[in-house]
Amino acid sequence: SAIAGIKDDQYDGNIFILYASNAGLIPPKVNLVTAIQKHIPTLLMFYADDSQECKQNAIVLTQLQAQYKKEINFMPMMVDAIDRQRSYETTDARHYYNGQYVPHFVLVDTTGQVVLDHVGKMSFSELDEPIRPLLGLEPRTEPVVLDKPLFSPSPSADQTFFGEALRIFQEQKQETPN
Repeated sequence: SAIAGIKDDQYDGNIFILYASNAGLIPPKVNLVTAIQKHIPTLLMFYADDSQECKQNAIVLTQLQAQYKKEINFMPMMVDAIDRQRSYETTDARHYYNGQYVPHFVLVDTTGQVVLDHVGKMSFSELDEPIRPLLGLEPRTEPVVLDKPLFSPSPSADQTFFGEALRIFQEQKQETPN
């Protein structure tokens, strides 16, 4: 079938473009060394374009970027481009990939210390929680309501990939117990 789907492990193309209408994340604008030098926290998301969980987390990373684009360095890293036989310096984002599973999230603070290292799908709130203290923000007392995308996709996007991704994201949010 030639139809892309967020509920499968088929390769459809870049997940951030197809499912989150966000080509701005790829490639990352700032590398890890520069972010640390500028005292900017970095959120790494190691992903594969043919992973259902990564497809579903593309919209979450886009929502976080919309919320914190000036305060956080977002670095999606395609794992297919990482040589697992090679070792990387701790100043190289590829160093933090576990080498096995995606999505894999790593949050690095302004000094280069790992604050979060999580394998598997994460919600906006689960990622937002460790980010807020790094920015000097209080924990949220009210849940974040993500009724519509913070980035505006093309007018036809709701009829295609982005609309399906957003509907699934909202369904999962409703299924998650409080």
